Amino acid sequence: MQSIKELNKNKGRISVFCVTDYYIPGYLGGGPITTLYNMRYQLLNHVDLSIYTRDRDLGGITPYDGIKSNEWTKLPDGPVFYTSPNYFGWPGLIRAKKDKHFDVIYLNSFFSYRASISIAIRGWLYKNKLPPILLAPRGEFSRGALSIKSFKKKIYLAFSRFLGIYRNIHWHASTQSEAADIIRVIPDAKIHTAADLVTLQDDNQSVQFNNKKTDTLQIIFISRISPKKNLDGLLKILTKVNSKVDLDVYGPQEDSNYWKKCLDLSKNLPRNVKFKYCGELTPNEINSTFKKYDLFAFPTHGENFGHVIFESLCAGTPVITTNETPWKEDPSSGIRILPPNDLSAWKNCIEEYSHLTPEEFLDRRQSALRYAKKYLESSLATQDNLKMFFDVAEAPFKILPTKTFG
Repeated sequence: MQSIKELNKNKGRISVFCVTDYYIPGYLGGGPITTLYNMRYQLLNHVDLSIYTRDRDLGGITPYDGIKSNEWTKLPDGPVFYTSPNYFGWPGLIRAKKDKHFDVIYLNSFFSYRASISIAIRGWLYKNKLPPILLAPRGEFSRGALSIKSFKKKIYLAFSRFLGIYRNIHWHASTQSEAADIIRVIPDAKIHTAADLVTLQDDNQSVQFNNKKTDTLQIIFISRISPKKNLDGLLKILTKVNSKVDLDVYGPQEDSNYWKKCLDLSKNLPRNVKFKYCGELTPNEINSTFKKYDLFAFPTHGENFGHVIFESLCAGTPVITTNETPWKEDPSSGIRILPPNDLSAWKNCIEEYSHLTPEEFLDRRQSALRYAKKYLESSLATQDNLKMFFDVAEAPFKILPTKTFG
């Protein structure tokens, strides 16, 4: 594989127009925001990534402070076009692209109408009048994700396949597993596989952890509260647990009906299990919050990467999650992988963690942190992402100066 230096020397710098529902300073949209921020930061010397996004966070009713809507804003890491709600989508995109050249349009959802479907349809209608489109479904094609509101999704997929809307679109898979999901849904897809880009927040082995309470297991759940993240499944698991457990839940209540369902389930928890909703976290609170807990339980129905899993490992907090993510089990038990519907296996794993001594728990925490560092050291993600964008753009050779962040 060519090094980043060789790729840059041979092909120069390219310009990418990235469409996403949410971006910084927003954070309630979850992992995709982190993915794009890390991508922009780590590819800055090779890719000019311009962001086109909404002017408010998930569920927000007012724009972000200090930004002007419907015009380009210069951030330290590059330009962002924040768009008002009635303008976001194709109309705002036309204005944002006016008098600018882009080598690639990068979509960060498949099922978002304004941020993806409307643009993909225009790309199909206008044929060669738009730059090549690269689409990252962000886990939306996993079996678990497709099972949620499945009727509407099946109708659109059948419609788009019949018309060939996605015939000329390139696809970004973050793992081989996601590539297989894409092929299952779009059999003739042109796929580029490149892992999500991440950074390690605690770069030393002497991270300080809270001591485990000897009689109670402190479990944390951090995620958007929606059916895909499966908080209801975790609550059902905890009805079977005999050990003392405190479950604290953090995250935006994305689906009010689903949240009511979870609250109803929490009323069935046994006396040995305590449940508390702790509100939302800003990005700079996540690492320190994870460190307060013994275990991150995340029975998700599907993640293309799962940034929150990596954030837990970086904090030294062991993880139990499902086989619907790209993460692999760590033999030293920094991370455990279980089927999402095997309630008995989840119950037994939680019981096992509850009986660990403080010394044994410290070993698990250190294993989690080592696992995160090992992932970073072995990753070719930066090279793979760079190659993906250049391959889609078919960029010509050019020599441009190196950029710096800030």
